Amino acid sequence: MEEVGTLTGNVSSWQHLDAETKELAAKVKEGGSKKECRTGPYIVTARRDMVYVNSTNSDGEKQGEPLACFRAPYFVRAVSCRGTSVVVGCKDGQVVFLEAPLLADHTG
Repeated sequence: MEEVGTLTGNVSSWQHLDAETKELAAKVKEGGSKKECRTGPYIVTARRDMVYVNSTNSDGEKQGEPLACFRAPYFVRAVSCRGTSVVVGCKDGQVVFLEAPLLADHTG
């Protein structure tokens, strides 16, 4: 799938981590990942290196085709969203900060 929609963002890389941060990162890796986040009537999900925004029904189930998508620089480990902000954590340590204005199109 090609990128569609209005997601924009910056890529930041966590290279050269100090010992304490490396230890914390190792603990986080043991806990698995969270590859979906619901906000209002939308759900943000990740599969491989793609991040998708879908609308949901009242039960929180994905509906129809993605409204927007974004290709991350590497495979996605976790996504988190709040308001119109989406943060994507990649398996290689990169963190992507996205702005998704379409997530503001809801009340609540």
